[in-house]
Amino acid sequence: MSGTDSSASRSACNSKGSMIVVSNRLPFILKRNEKTGELERKASAGGLVTAVAPVVIRGSGIWVGWPGIHLDDPNEKIPESNPNDKTPTAGLLSEKIVPIHAEPKLFDSYYNGCCNGTFWPLFHSMPDRATFIADHWKAYIKCNEEFAEKTVHALHLLKQQKGKNGNSPPIVWVHDYHLMLAANWIRQRAEEDEIKCKLAFFLHIPFPPWDIFRLFPWSDEVLQGILGCDMVGFHITDYCLNFIDCCQRNLGCRVDRKNLLVELGGRTICVRPLPIGVPFDRFVQLAQNAKPVLSTNQQVILGVDRLDYTKGLVHRLKAFERLLEKYPEHIEKVVLLQISVPSRTDVKEYQDLKEGMDQLVGRINGRFTTPNWSPIRYIYGCVGQDELAAFYRDAAAALVTPLRDGMNLVAKEFVACQINKPPGVLIVSPFAGAGEMMHEALICNPYELDDAAEVIHRALIMPEDERTVRMNHLRRREQLNDVDSWMKAFLKAMDSLEEEADDIGATSMQPVTIDDFDEYLSKYIGYTQKLALLLDYDGTLAPIAPHPDLATLPLETKHTLQRLSNMSDVYIAIISGRNVDNVKNMVS
Repeated sequence: MSGTDSSASRSACNSKGSMIVVSNRLPFILKRNEKTGELERKASAGGLVTAVAPVVIRGSGIWVGWPGIHLDDPNEKIPESNPNDKTPTAGLLSEKIVPIHAEPKLFDSYYNGCCNGTFWPLFHSMPDRATFIADHWKAYIKCNEEFAEKTVHALHLLKQQKGKNGNSPPIVWVHDYHLMLAANWIRQRAEEDEIKCKLAFFLHIPFPPWDIFRLFPWSDEVLQGILGCDMVGFHITDYCLNFIDCCQRNLGCRVDRKNLLVELGGRTICVRPLPIGVPFDRFVQLAQNAKPVLSTNQQVILGVDRLDYTKGLVHRLKAFERLLEKYPEHIEKVVLLQISVPSRTDVKEYQDLKEGMDQLVGRINGRFTTPNWSPIRYIYGCVGQDELAAFYRDAAAALVTPLRDGMNLVAKEFVACQINKPPGVLIVSPFAGAGEMMHEALICNPYELDDAAEVIHRALIMPEDERTVRMNHLRRREQLNDVDSWMKAFLKAMDSLEEEADDIGATSMQPVTIDDFDEYLSKYIGYTQKLALLLDYDGTLAPIAPHPDLATLPLETKHTLQRLSNMSDVYIAIISGRNVDNVKNMVS
């Protein structure tokens, strides 16, 4: 795998029109220097910033968001980046930033009350944890109006400037559950001011099924707000279908489930699955350069999560305890390293979770610890990316077992850092978006403790050849579908991807859409009534084997394929990550 930075290994991704990104937070945090009293930028990490900021900068776009601090003077100038700043936002000039200013009490009611107290648990299908308070909803409305107003101001700023993208309408890209009402107001104001723009929304958390979503008293307003956009993106198809179902059942919209379309008010809104990736090559480079941090001969099972009730941390510890009960041969040979990043520490529910985790770790360690070994190493705090990459690289297995998660990029970061031989094993929950597409991982239901213990045991004793086959498939997919590909897929869905002559190779790396596939298939077999059979090799035609050469076709399967290939009205294609010659040898 390449160890180069993704920005160097791929040609630049550009938008035909300038982009305005609207998110709850700016792509950096403002802090006041205690000595000088001046504002300073502090970098923010995350896939969104890594992928989107360079496109905004290259297209002379604008970023709208809260700066992370309540300013006494709303007109106080946002500082420029530090000259030594190498982060993706370094080139985002202060004139390209539109900060949100909200009264602190109102912002707290919007953010902690409605966003985190209502939408977060509800959209993660945990309605018993959600609160439905009218004042919080009113604060949410007011803050979304403020975001919309600032976005329209940003549109006027773009209209005044004459950049290279001045001839194409700008894209306004609204992000996440904090801003589900903003798009309608942006559209209305832009039309009143005769400003053309394209509107898009992307949800970074799950969208719940209708029987959960309808519990929210103002659910119709949320749907109408999101439908103010031209395109709505979610991580996976299941979330798209949940959203479309709610639009039909709540609002009576005409919908097309096959093509993922919703009609409202004479407009057709496209709904698209856009699974986010990670900066794969950058994590490879981090793993290559990171110094070892695990000084142990024991197999390390790694967990990395925010300390949040959606992550299934209590279930995970209990499953590990069950493992030691059922398979005592792992005692003194295996360690669970759980890194829990502090989150919402001022909220009692999260304080109780921390206390419960501390007690559970203490109880399990007290039960199984020997003079030379403790089963759980628990880190409550933030870990730097270099150290984290070393943990990912050297772990024998990673437990990514949330009770519910939009995607979960930890699974993808772990895979990117798996450069050692033999590689580790990824264990993932089916209730995370990552579990929908990382098929070679071991699937683990976090609610079923006995089953979870069995899956962990299987990972620990898995033969080296099987580990290698599974991880090679995972790594190829995640390198192909990295965060830059996600950005390009979004621009393509908006019909705003700027094709360049030197971008041909990168464009071919984009995830293939249904439309692309239909076009290719029609050229391949022609517009006929012939049947095309597309058959996956490893895991479908041939069972998964410890080594690729051992994954052979059963004799009856081979005979069936031969008979089908002799039929004039049938096309057969074998899909595989193997090279062509190898596939020919295996099926001939």
